Amino acid sequence: MIKDALSAIPSRPVLYIAPVIVIVVLLLYYRDLYIKCSDIRQHRESLNELIPTLDASAQFRLAEFTGFRWDKVRIIAKLEPDVRTVECPFGWNWVSGQRESLANAGLLSALIFAQQGTIVKYLEVRNDEVAFRGADSSLTPQTAVFSVATNSDSGSAVALILNKKN
Repeated sequence: MIKDALSAIPSRPVLYIAPVIVIVVLLLYYRDLYIKCSDIRQHRESLNELIPTLDASAQFRLAEFTGFRWDKVRIIAKLEPDVRTVECPFGWNWVSGQRESLANAGLLSALIFAQQGTIVKYLEVRNDEVAFRGADSSLTPQTAVFSVATNSDSGSAVALILNKKN
């Protein structure tokens, strides 16, 4: 019986173990990437849903929206088409090809959040839907306060204009 059990074991177990290890590593990698990419998409969709519901005289505090800790945010008004960010395959962040076409048209902005010099969150938004204006330098949670206004370029978009008095 022991002899039969030993004869059932493959003579080269590495031929079976190596592919299993590769599959497990790829699953772990793509799981983390999927979580990161879907989180970026979810934050963008939440922002796009929240901003249009605010009154024109309302103030938008970025720190109240984020739900995570950060001490600096850098807002890049227009991403260049060749700028590579978080690579999200399979439409986990943007529908296939949408990010590239938005970047080529100059319609892609980025918010980069940092905590003690380390990037904690990266968020891309369509600046034809929500546009951040006046944020030319890094902002703190206390200074990232914006006034809500209708974007003059397109009536459907909302402009968030930095309040300079903070």
